[in-house]
Amino acid sequence: MGDKLTLSLTVLLTGFAVVFAVLLILIGIIKLYGTIIYNIQNKGQKKQKNAAPVKPAPAAPKVMEPIASVDAEPDVDDDELIAVISAAVYSMYSSKVQIKSIRKARPASNAWRTAGLSDNLRPF
Repeated sequence: MGDKLTLSLTVLLTGFAVVFAVLLILIGIIKLYGTIIYNIQNKGQKKQKNAAPVKPAPAAPKVMEPIASVDAEPDVDDDELIAVISAAVYSMYSSKVQIKSIRKARPASNAWRTAGLSDNLRPF
């Protein structure tokens, strides 16, 4: 009984030691790979830092022109909007559908509330 316990503990501790040794080796390989890639990517930037900076010639001052006034709400062609909505409804239902009125939909609720509801009410 004592031999089995000793053998079990020896195998257990050896397994732990091997696993941690391999993990440390992998950490070293990943860090080495990261430094190599970092040095390759920043090789061109180091050369630019060592070079003398080139000063651009002063540019002539720009003359600002007045901006034309813009209406807060642009005019919307209602006929075109109705045609687009009618085409969308017809393509969805592909039957004889008449649109009686078009009005702007009010926002259902806060976007965060909607996301929370959809996340919590989704089936498993």
